[in-house]
Amino acid sequence: MYQPDQRPAMNTILCRILSILTAIVITLGVIILIVYFVFKPRYPEIRVDSAELTSLNFTGNYLTAKWDIKFIVSNPNKKLDITYNLISSGVFYGKDKNQFGNIATTKLQPFYQPKKSKTLFPVHFETYNTYVGNVVANGITDGRLRGSLKFGVVFNAIIKRTGWFHPKDSLLKVSCSPMNFVPSTNTVVWVLQRPVKCD
Repeated sequence: MYQPDQRPAMNTILCRILSILTAIVITLGVIILIVYFVFKPRYPEIRVDSAELTSLNFTGNYLTAKWDIKFIVSNPNKKLDITYNLISSGVFYGKDKNQFGNIATTKLQPFYQPKKSKTLFPVHFETYNTYVGNVVANGITDGRLRGSLKFGVVFNAIIKRTGWFHPKDSLLKVSCSPMNFVPSTNTVVWVLQRPVKCD
């Protein structure tokens, strides 16, 4: 007795299942892309708003100084809050953070920032009788005579963005330079000439 071949029917069913699965995967991909671009997860924006340099003193190539720096940290995200963890910051001499390394460093407390908000974040740095080398010592000494000292600051943190859709934790590393310090009316205090955006 003749029995019809079942393979064409099975092939048709398999093709339909594969087509449906492909359509589902493509649809989910499009939805994820749309959600990603609607929420636009963005990194924080950081700038140094003001800063003071005091107690600046040299003994040979050994530096003593204090910096009080006020960061403005902005969360530009419309739908995502940000938590900052493992925060560290450091002051360096000149325009390039990699040239001489940090003169002073500090660890900072974690903090939380709601969406579309700004946080004033004061940071104190202090170095006492720290060896900085001949090049840095001569550069700072010459800058004092000219009435202009150039420093920079780095700000590093692990950031976690939270909301309905959010990317994984990421490393935030910015450098704020050059920070041009000039003497205030009180010559023992040097002040930041203008705010500096961090990149």
